[in-house]
Amino acid sequence: MENKGVTVSGELANSVQRSLVRLSLVIPAFNEGERLHDGVARLRKAIDSGNIDPKTTEFVVVDDGSTDDTVPRAASLFGDFPHLQIVRLPDNRGKGAAVRAGVAAAAAPMIAFADADMSIDPTQTSEFVRALNTFDVAIGSRAAEGASVDRPSIRRSVMNRAFNMLVNALTRVSLNDTQCGFKAFRAPIAKLLFHCSVTERFAFDVEILSLARRLNLSIEQVPVHWDRITGSRVRPWLDPGSMARDVFRASRRSASAPSVPALILDPRGIGSTGPDPVVALKALQQELSPVLPYCNQGDGRVLVLCPLMSEEQIVATSESMSLHVPDGGLERSTLSVAQLVAMAPFSLEWDA
Repeated sequence: MENKGVTVSGELANSVQRSLVRLSLVIPAFNEGERLHDGVARLRKAIDSGNIDPKTTEFVVVDDGSTDDTVPRAASLFGDFPHLQIVRLPDNRGKGAAVRAGVAAAAAPMIAFADADMSIDPTQTSEFVRALNTFDVAIGSRAAEGASVDRPSIRRSVMNRAFNMLVNALTRVSLNDTQCGFKAFRAPIAKLLFHCSVTERFAFDVEILSLARRLNLSIEQVPVHWDRITGSRVRPWLDPGSMARDVFRASRRSASAPSVPALILDPRGIGSTGPDPVVALKALQQELSPVLPYCNQGDGRVLVLCPLMSEEQIVATSESMSLHVPDGGLERSTLSVAQLVAMAPFSLEWDA
């Protein structure tokens, strides 16, 4: 799915730089000019403590149609980090749309997103990275054992509990904090889930996690330390109605989700003079698995999904696959969410 109207600047310069990046941290920002400074200060503490390595971390700041100085402020504050992308949406579309654009641009084999104010202590980033060695998705939880909340708000706590009860009643995700602002994914998982999401505002997390459950993906809840930061976009007594409507819609939107482009490789036709099929497929896996969903079909064919990719990117991927397995049959296809769910458990090959 191509993100039309999206402007990207400061992209990683070449494939050598991309190979160094292990984590893409997506930071959606709408009129965050005044709060970015404190958020970046918290990030620098995480770097100083060794919990974020700037040499292997790509920062993807997504401007969600801001009308203030968010973009120049972000360029200045993040300017000395070696890997930075600033993605600009022409209009304000919502946090879900901003995160989706950041996931589409992300280059690393692991992708996380965090609020611009860094209310979830970013020194915990390494805990999310460790969780992804075992799980497909790692979500922050302010309700899990070991979590802590500074300056708790009774109104917000009541709203969060009620919201979570509604989410679990409608979606059966069985999670105790779907709205925590820090989540991490293996990159193939992130790109697939966000390709299939259509919710752009409050309840995008619910839609993403609901789909992850339907695909039988593994989810770990990471207890987090949360600071209440002034200037939150969520208004506890004004937004519950719209949030409830969004949750209800998100729980029923899979039918309207876009199909996922796919490439199906059949290596069974490789002749005796061609490359060793096992060696060729292993090389292909190593190239594709860090960022694309890749799995073996039961009949020997290889399925590669191409979520959040433009036509040009799909063609380039197809050409790369043909170079690895020149005599293999290659065909284009698409898969709906219903077809993906029918394939569950959706086993993806992935090298951490």
